[in-house]
Order: sequence, then C-alpha cells, then structure tokens
Amino acid sequence: MMWLIALYLFLFTVILWHRFHYGIFLFLLLLPTYLIRFSIGPLPTTLLETMLWIILIIWIFKYNKKIVLSLKSYILSHKNLFIAATLFLLAATISIFTAIDLKSAAGEWKAFYIEPFLFFLILITTVKKEKIVSHILTPLILCGLVTSILSIYQHFTGWMVPWDFWENRDTFRITGWYGYPNAVGLFLAPVVPLALYSLIENIKKIRQKKKACALPHVLFLLTAPLAIFFAKSTGGLIGMAAGIGILLLLYKKTRWPILVLGIISFILLLITPNTNSIKQELLMQDRSGQIRVAMWGEATALLSDRPILGAGLRSYAQRIAPYHTTVNGEGIEIFHLPHNLFLALWVNTGILGLFSFLWMIIVMIRIFLFSLYKKSSSKLNYFIISSLIIILVTGLVDSPYFKNDLSIFFWLLPALLLLSLENKK
Repeated sequence: MMWLIALYLFLFTVILWHRFHYGIFLFLLLLPTYLIRFSIGPLPTTLLETMLWIILIIWIFKYNKKIVLSLKSYILSHKNLFIAATLFLLAATISIFTAIDLKSAAGEWKAFYIEPFLFFLILITTVKKEKIVSHILTPLILCGLVTSILSIYQHFTGWMVPWDFWENRDTFRITGWYGYPNAVGLFLAPVVPLALYSLIENIKKIRQKKKACALPHVLFLLTAPLAIFFAKSTGGLIGMAAGIGILLLLYKKTRWPILVLGIISFILLLITPNTNSIKQELLMQDRSGQIRVAMWGEATALLSDRPILGAGLRSYAQRIAPYHTTVNGEGIEIFHLPHNLFLALWVNTGILGLFSFLWMIIVMIRIFLFSLYKKSSSKLNYFIISSLIIILVTGLVDSPYFKNDLSIFFWLLPALLLLSLENKK
C-alpha cells in the first residue's frame, strides 16, 4: 500500500511542478482521500494532507515573488476579510491550549484551520483567469458525481454501508465514502449551485461552438439530489432548497414565482396535521429532532460555564459528559459535535472564533452586495452566495465545517469570490 502512495505522490509532484493548475485540479478531484490515512515517521497524516503540503512547497518555490505582491494587493483591497480570518485562526490557535489533549487538538488545528486557509492563499495568488476558475469547479463536480453514483448504488445494494445506518432500525441510509449519512449531504449540497454556474458557462461555450462538455454537470445535477435524498439528509435537502431559492430570488424573472411558492409552502406546513411525519421532522419533533434539541441544550449549558474559551479543540465529547442527559428516557451516545455550526464553532474556538467566523460571513455577503450595487458583480458571485447560504442553513442542524473536505470547501468560497472580483477588473 505504501509504495503505491509513494508512487502516486511522486507522479503528483512531477505534474504539479510542470503544470501547477493540474495539481490543483487533482487535489480537488480527490478530496475524499483524507480517508486514506498513514504515517510519515512518527507523524500521522492523510493522502489529501500530503498533497496539500506538496502544493504548498512548490507554490513557494514557483511563485515566491508573485505571492507577496498578490497578497499585499488582496489584503489592502479586502482588509476586513483578512482581519476576520486572522482572528479566526488566532481563536483556533488559542483553543489548542485550552484543549484536554494537546496532540489531538494540534492535529485538528492543522487539518481544519491552517491547511484550508493556506489553500485559500494558494488559490488567490495563482488563479487569475475565468477559465482557471472554471477548472476549479470541474474537479469538484466530478468528485461530487462519483460520490453521488456510489451513494445511489449503495441505496440499491447496501455496499460499504455500516450496519448502524442500514439494517439497524431499518433506516437503510447510504453513507458514500464517509461512513455516516449526513456527510453525503454536507458535501454534495453546496456543490450544486457551483455546478449550475459551470453548466450555464459550458452551454454558452457550446453555443459559441467552443470546446466544452456539459454532460458531467448535467449528470451531477441529476444524481446529487437523489444521493442526498437516499442519505435521508433532511438538513442537506432543506439547505439545498434554501440556496437555490435565494438564487431564484436574486434573478428578476423568477423572483415573484419563488416568493409565491415559498408562501404557499409555508401555509401548507401550517395547515398540515401535527401527526404528519414530514412536519414533525421539520419542527424537530421526531426522534432525530429531539436528540438535536437535547444536544443543543447540553452545549448551551456547557457554554454557560465556559462562555469565553469554550471546550477547546477536540474536547467537546469529554467536556460535555457532565451535562449529558437522556432523550425521552433513551440513553444517547455522546457525539463529537453538537450538530449546529454556530454552537460547534463556539464550543471549539470560543467566543472569538464564533465572532470572527460570523464577521467573515458578513464581509463575504457585503462584498457581494457592494459589487451588485456597483453593477460589477460576476455571475459566479450569485452562485457562491447560494453555496454559502446552503452551508449556513444546513449548519442550523449540523456542522458543515469540521471535516477535512468541508473546511477546504468553505475556504474555497471566499477564494472564488475574490477571484471573480479580480477578473471583473
């Protein structure tokens, strides 16, 4: 196994050195390879992480002069975003030293905070053309397509699905590569708007008789919602609906129809009997919802005792134990996170981490609105904001950041936003 990994990394390095953007393409295409774990000497790592460090080293060697000039320009143009990002990383760094296990906390700090931010810097200093921006989206879509096909195949076969999510309680939920169902929705849902944008751009190229291929985008847009549905990821489905709804609201021709549809949907929800299973799930009245409500109560109790520093990185499971309760008399396992993005940020990185994250979100939305007002907004920006909305809405009932691929994807959004603005100049 190790010699295959070594051979791949050697070939990856060669490709990266000669065609840097091909290496970026491969990195994004192979986001699930964080699941391939091994050690280099005493240091545990993953294939995805090793690829990122190779990208980082070659980036410094090949773009050393350009890096300083590009970063200086971006920082001067978008001070608030970089200040907020710096505070976010500072909060995560402080939380290493408030954690129970320093070694585990340092690993999470590296994987979920430092490495995604470095990838953000790499993208904004090396990608400059709209064509390259599209190349960033293509590997994501291809990765999502393969994940969707695997998930749909699992629905009919149960292949690779852990017993807890298949035969147990007759749930028959699929898990993709990840080992648990919600991960499928957490990854696929925010990719959908970016796939829509890429499809539109490819159709334009086809009409202009330029070289393009829309088939992978069409297949992804057909299979991704099915995969999320088969995973029974309600948060992912609602998040996706919210993100696409915002996209349609921003488009004049669909604004009123989507408003009317939203009002009708809300009225139907109100008049639906309380015994309806869909209404119970949406109102957090089913078993899964009650577990989440209990988790949020436990997390809130923990934070009332540790409001400034939170629990520390990778310390929630241990620190929540004294606050853990049963749900309707049923003993529930302690999860790694409280299934809410904002509570999870507060628990992991303290009040400073939550504040700086929200500041980044506000800055991103402000950048979009300002460019919209100035009529300088790239069409891509609409779809970036749609993806961001999906993450935030899904984050009301889950934690769509605290995973290697999800944290990389999150930092991809501000990178694409800055690049799209740069390309409009």
